[in-house]
Amino acid sequence: MILVTGASGLLGQHLVETLCQRGVAVSVLVRKAAQTSFPAGVIIHEGDVLDVYSLGAALQGVDTVIHSAGLVSFNPRRRDEIYAVNVEGTRNIVNACLNYGVNTMVHISSVAALGRKPNAVTTEADPWTGQYADDYARSKYLAELEVFRGGEEGMTVSLVNPAVILSGQPLHRSSGSLMDYVWNERPFFTKGRMNYVDVRDVSDAVMKLLENPQPGERFTLCGGGISYPEFFMAVAKRWKKRAPYIGLPGFTVRAFGAAEELRGLITGREPMVTRHSATMTTRNFRYDTSKVTSALGLRFRTLDETLDWCCARYEQDVRGNK
Repeated sequence: MILVTGASGLLGQHLVETLCQRGVAVSVLVRKAAQTSFPAGVIIHEGDVLDVYSLGAALQGVDTVIHSAGLVSFNPRRRDEIYAVNVEGTRNIVNACLNYGVNTMVHISSVAALGRKPNAVTTEADPWTGQYADDYARSKYLAELEVFRGGEEGMTVSLVNPAVILSGQPLHRSSGSLMDYVWNERPFFTKGRMNYVDVRDVSDAVMKLLENPQPGERFTLCGGGISYPEFFMAVAKRWKKRAPYIGLPGFTVRAFGAAEELRGLITGREPMVTRHSATMTTRNFRYDTSKVTSALGLRFRTLDETLDWCCARYEQDVRGNK
């Protein structure tokens, strides 16, 4: 039995579907069971990584955990919530696994937890640096320390560090917000670059780690990098939409981030960008993925293959829900 935390998220849903297709017994931990539909046979536990009692119930009969629960936010006003979910929540999962004899964990981290260096290639072995880190990046790094502690206390732990995950699911958050942006024909774009990975490649890497555990190792998952104008143009072309056409210089992007933070404060909604995330779009980070290709034999899908699949999936879901 494998327990998937964060099973209602972009990656979590895909992991559950993949496991079920392979005939694996699956249970999930979700905060609100009624909000997500799962394949037949999936055991659903309603709970929260911050509720240790719900974790105990969810881990009964489980021998492996895929920990994909996490809060992706760059909103400085959510700092306490980010650290609570990503750090304390991971600590709770690790402690619960140790208490209930769950021996194996695959942890979904992020490239944000790596020692990123602009205009240089980052590897899994690079030391952590907080120079370009926001609260989200620091929380993912601290969460990794909790997972490694579990490994030191006897668990078999492996980690993956994905870039921006592309899936085509219109969840209106994470990469889904980028798809929304093009679908709604928004006019503005920034000239920065985005590192991406196909959700199917992330799922494949996790499956390979379940079959061939790599204790104490982490693996960067990045299919490549593309500028935002190129990404928006490629997506818009597949939908016959008008791509964003007004480029914003760096200082304007940061001002837009400040305005978005203010809008979020007034409306209570998550800002599309923040001052920090706007600044990060002007950085150029590159990642070495040779470790995952050599150790696990993972081959990343091409960008065209990913966008064809994602755009078709998004359009089908959006039009089908009208």
